[in-house]
Amino acid sequence: MAQPVLVKQFLEQRDAILGFIFALTRDYDAAEEILQEVALAIMEEANKRTAVAHFPSWAQGIARRRVADHYRKRNRRHAVEQLSGSMTEVVCRAFEENEELLDRHQDRMKALMECITRLSGRSRDVIVGFYQQRQSIQQLAEGLAWQANSVKVALSRARKMLADCIQVRLRTNPHES
Repeated sequence: MAQPVLVKQFLEQRDAILGFIFALTRDYDAAEEILQEVALAIMEEANKRTAVAHFPSWAQGIARRRVADHYRKRNRRHAVEQLSGSMTEVVCRAFEENEELLDRHQDRMKALMECITRLSGRSRDVIVGFYQQRQSIQQLAEGLAWQANSVKVALSRARKMLADCIQVRLRTNPHES
């Protein structure tokens, strides 16, 4: 079964929505909690097959209401009043002005993830070990039974393959959704 459009858009823009919420709350734990509530609201709308003309603005509206609800539940009236003021306008404007930059970043991240899945063998092992598992060069060398310099060379080659793959994907699929 295909994912509803709104759910797909939420997944693609999750980090941006979290960033927006964090900009309003300045509390990472609260932002994560509120993001979950936003996700539920978006899934409910997706189930209703709600059509949305401009997802980022629509999702930000949901996020603003959930942030206000969060503060109301905690009896933080001052924070709720700030949300209706100029700070929220500044945050919204900043996100609007940088929407194209965010789109390009998301395109690059999508290309990177696709390119990582195309890496094979030791190249993928080295990239995953170094970046995802945060292993040191020495730890990777021990795990692969290689010399540290061999790991450095393999990591450099894998990075080059990823960079080339990303460039090709971005040229052939600009702004792919």
